[in-house]
Amino acid sequence: MKITLTITRRKLTEILIGLVSLFFASGVIATILKYLWPSTVKGTANEELKIASVDEVPKGSAKKFMFNGKAAVLLNMPAGFRAFGAVCTHLGCIAYWKPDENIIFCPCHIGKFDPNTGAVLSGPPPSPLPAIDIVAKEGAVYALKWKDPDYVRSISFYAGAA
Repeated sequence: MKITLTITRRKLTEILIGLVSLFFASGVIATILKYLWPSTVKGTANEELKIASVDEVPKGSAKKFMFNGKAAVLLNMPAGFRAFGAVCTHLGCIAYWKPDENIIFCPCHIGKFDPNTGAVLSGPPPSPLPAIDIVAKEGAVYALKWKDPDYVRSISFYAGAA
């Protein structure tokens, strides 16, 4: 007994349109649910996140780390330790420490940031990198909280990180 299954072009088109509609509807529903029940970041502002030991980051160097789910960078500058979110405020690319130029550099559109303040030095980024409060104690550096949580919430690439 031989069974032959034939699908007409019309039926195939109906199936494909149905699948596309299903994917679209699930995206809309997921967006609505995310709006109604926003995700929360685990931890509290009182927690300390150990970034590195003091010896791990000598003067003039940097270390990448994650802070509240976002890429970040710890710098050991002549004036002391500094930490910033490393997600560029222009298009969300990851900026990194460029010691030969003494800048935080975003490779996507040649954005340059001041390593002491996070301020934009040149390029298209519209605003500075958000600063992270840190403390050095007992031979280690700890991240505490965003210096300005309201500013962090205003940057679309940092949504949910403040």
